[in-house]
Amino acid sequence: METDRLLNFNRVDMTAMSSMNRGCLKVIPRAEGKGKRQKVVVADTSGLMNYLQIDSKTAEVKVVFKATSQKGFASLDLDGDKVFTASGDTLRAFNKKGTEYFKVETNLTEPIKNIAVKTPWIWTSGEYVVAAFEEGAEAAYLNSPDHVNDLLMARVVSDKEYNAIVACQDRTIRVIQGSSVVYTEPCEGGVMTIHEVVHAAGSKSKQESREIVYGTANGFIGSFKVTPGGLAKYWARDDTGKGGITAIHSSDVSSEGIKQLIVGKDDGNLEIYGTEVGSDVPDRRYQTTVNESIQGIGAGSITQVTTEDIVIGTYTGKVICYSAEAKDELPMSIVGSKATSHAKAKQISQANAEKKKRLQALEDEAAKMKDALSQKKDDYSKLSSACVAVTATHSVQDKFVLESTASWALTIAIDAPIDTVAIVSDVEIELLDTDNNACIVSTTKPDAPHAKLLASYRCTESTSRIEMKVRTVEGQHGTLSAYVIPFLTPKTCQLVQYDIKPLSLHQRLNEAPEIPSCAINMKMEGAFAVNDMHAWVRECLPEIPAMLHDEKVTYYFTSTFLGTILKIHYRNNEAHFVSDSISTLTVLWDYIGKAATAKKVKLASVNLETANLDEACTRVLHLLHPKLSHQLGLTDKVALLSALKEIEMQEQDVSFLSEEYRECLKNSFQLEKELALRPKHLEFLYNLVQKLFLDKYRAKGQNPQHKVPVLMQRLQQQQYSLEGLIEFFKTG
Repeated sequence: METDRLLNFNRVDMTAMSSMNRGCLKVIPRAEGKGKRQKVVVADTSGLMNYLQIDSKTAEVKVVFKATSQKGFASLDLDGDKVFTASGDTLRAFNKKGTEYFKVETNLTEPIKNIAVKTPWIWTSGEYVVAAFEEGAEAAYLNSPDHVNDLLMARVVSDKEYNAIVACQDRTIRVIQGSSVVYTEPCEGGVMTIHEVVHAAGSKSKQESREIVYGTANGFIGSFKVTPGGLAKYWARDDTGKGGITAIHSSDVSSEGIKQLIVGKDDGNLEIYGTEVGSDVPDRRYQTTVNESIQGIGAGSITQVTTEDIVIGTYTGKVICYSAEAKDELPMSIVGSKATSHAKAKQISQANAEKKKRLQALEDEAAKMKDALSQKKDDYSKLSSACVAVTATHSVQDKFVLESTASWALTIAIDAPIDTVAIVSDVEIELLDTDNNACIVSTTKPDAPHAKLLASYRCTESTSRIEMKVRTVEGQHGTLSAYVIPFLTPKTCQLVQYDIKPLSLHQRLNEAPEIPSCAINMKMEGAFAVNDMHAWVRECLPEIPAMLHDEKVTYYFTSTFLGTILKIHYRNNEAHFVSDSISTLTVLWDYIGKAATAKKVKLASVNLETANLDEACTRVLHLLHPKLSHQLGLTDKVALLSALKEIEMQEQDVSFLSEEYRECLKNSFQLEKELALRPKHLEFLYNLVQKLFLDKYRAKGQNPQHKVPVLMQRLQQQQYSLEGLIEFFKTG
């Protein structure tokens, strides 16, 4: 029996609230021995928390009770049927009747972003601060080296007590006991969310097993097994380029007796993963989309008692239930029953009547909302005749992530439809095509002296989320600014900014790679502290944590465009840099030298070894060769296309053509698209070769600027050859 045939869901829109933070949706556990539909608790940034339940008779969504907070709700967690919330620096708890029975002002230095509860313990995290409270009193405290994105409580060190597990932006999961980090586990990207999956005895093993599943900002899903020695890597699945992971839950939604993973992404995709017999890595069983970031996921008997439904909360505040009952099918009580045809007809009639009630309730609710909207507009028009609104009422959720394709993906979402996003950059960047946008892109030559790019993305369809991709030029650093204008009246605008770093196309590695034998060493010495060097390196490279807790540090990076390697090691008064690209080292040399001068720190010496320069440059030219050859050969390939297409029309079977010609026909659309962008791509590649040439001879104390025109001639299509280019680099 194929599992995917069982995974049919009927979407039910339960309610709409204000914008929602991640983790602000939970399903209340069902009390033992009771077969009632489960409640859903959801909270938003405006300060409203609702307990929702679908009425078993009318099928209407009812608010059982509600609570409010002046500061808005940042996070919530459950301990049984009790709900714990975080607002600002305040912790509160509510019982199943909605009565507040616990409240404490924590006096933490940061607002609380995440909360995890196993009474009497409450763990909280802010931007960096992680703290624990026992019976309302602070019991543990520590600073995380980088941003904390999620928080979980699970038994890792021993089966007798719970530990806090934090998901950090610096590609790590940290297990905390007391005020100390006991385990640090590397991941494939900045960890956005973590979830504990408990497998009962008999489902996957003879004993109960537990694993910590994580999701990253660049789309990886992975798992660590909980073992007596800590966390052990179990599996990882690469879904990079397909949205970052924002929420993970587990439940047996297919009624197989084994839990499936339910994954929500920032591009709006909702996916379900299950494992086949004999395989540890789960495969995707179901996928749908809501076209906006999924902030929370829960599962339970929401629409009916007999099945497990999925409920999600989105960034704009929509609460959506995916019922396990398939569309246009009979209720579960009818399927497979042995009732008479008369009884079946009666049940069908009742089911149809229930559907009509649901539809009528939705129409009535829509009419009420239209009336309320009309009244608000009238009130505002009276107010705006004397006043001008200047405060933006929408919130912005954004992400700027380096992808493995050597491009930066910028995602912007707001809790209202987007009208236009204007992009301004003070460094050279290239706008890349993306298939996920229904936008008209316009570029204008900027008149401001500091601006290098001015572009606008105007939405042609109603959407609250927009994606764009840019490619930066290494060696340049500055700021990319995005002005977000919603489709609202009056017009407002919000500004979000992103740092473009000198080595912006380098991606951090968790494990030490093999350093090429031709790598070049650069050593810096001076009267600088390890924190000074850490700050300078962080300004040069992405994914460096903000805080430093060690006396010496080692990082590894790779270029996402070329694949070259960079090793960095530093401590007080000394720093070592190793790379097979001289251009990478000169960028670091220039930036750190200027930063040290600005801080009035003298670098006593900068020692750059030149023995391997020829071999290192030859390696980089070999890495560049396939890209140069592809771009230079595009003209010939596209010129062949018209003849090849004519042959294809006359001869249905083109198997007699060479493999190269068949590939041209297969990728004809892509080739024509690349040809239009060829001038920009060639200019980018030529600049890399030119910089490599100048940096090589600069390291030797020479200035070969007068030979650049000869180099550019050798890069032209008719004269280019890898061997000739290598020889020119050697002889100058």
